[in-house]
Amino acid sequence: MATFGVDRIDHVEVFVQDIDAAARWYADVLGLAEVARWDPEPVMIGAGETCLALFRAAPGEPARADRSNTRGWHRVAWAASPRGFEEAQRHLSSRGIKFRGPIDHGIAWSIYFADPDHNLLEITCPK
Repeated sequence: MATFGVDRIDHVEVFVQDIDAAARWYADVLGLAEVARWDPEPVMIGAGETCLALFRAAPGEPARADRSNTRGWHRVAWAASPRGFEEAQRHLSSRGIKFRGPIDHGIAWSIYFADPDHNLLEITCPK
């Protein structure tokens, strides 16, 4: 048993080809604002208490490797209210971002999509 407790996820590291372009995309699509910036990286972007740390992928390497045959972190899921969930679908569609869903998980609904670097994302809301 741990002798300490954690409060929340502070941030998730995300590798992208162009940090500034990725920060603009996440601001436009998910409304994430820049929280902090190190020189040269990462750039921290977030909503509420949840942040992504944008790091530059190695030159010539895809930002997200094919992980279809491996285990580990897979996607970042963002929570939304039922109204926000509906608005998210309209917003993604208006920007030409294809998504899968909504998928009924019994206790929640989810939609699935990817950023321009193919990092997997989800927006979910309770039923």
